[in-house]
Amino acid sequence: LAEYRGYGMSTGAPALTAMLGDVERIIAAIDQSPEKLVFFGRSVGSLYAIHAAYHAPEAAGLILESGIADPLERLLLRVEPRELGVTLADIEAAVARDLDHRAKLSHFKGTSLVMHTRHDGLVDLTHGERLYQWTAQPKTLKIFERGNHNSILMVNQQEYFQTVQDFLESLP
Repeated sequence: LAEYRGYGMSTGAPALTAMLGDVERIIAAIDQSPEKLVFFGRSVGSLYAIHAAYHAPEAAGLILESGIADPLERLLLRVEPRELGVTLADIEAAVARDLDHRAKLSHFKGTSLVMHTRHDGLVDLTHGERLYQWTAQPKTLKIFERGNHNSILMVNQQEYFQTVQDFLESLP
């Protein structure tokens, strides 16, 4: 289990693109054959799980919970480019370069599980549906009827863990 830099017990300061580079170093440090790896990303963590799947396309599995399909869409809901001292074109170019999830997922050959709650008010269900569409078979989309972005696990605990267990047991 890896933590973001600057969070939990990790040192350093959070920085999105630097943390993408951390993913590659973590995969190398694990020193396991890709077929033994399963990447998991929740919410913003989905950016890094997708990046890991791109860099280890032979990994056994990818689990995305409440994942973000379009980081640009999410970013522009929160901040104006001028507030960052850049243009919209600058942000679009950076996202296209580093966070093109559709392109990254097209390289992944493993099995995918996409989980989302129908009532996610932070990252709309359409993000989960797009991520599911962009992953190759075999894949599973699990939409929970109860809970929201931050309570998906808590209110669906038994069903949630059963879904993950079934997924893991289905892997070669």
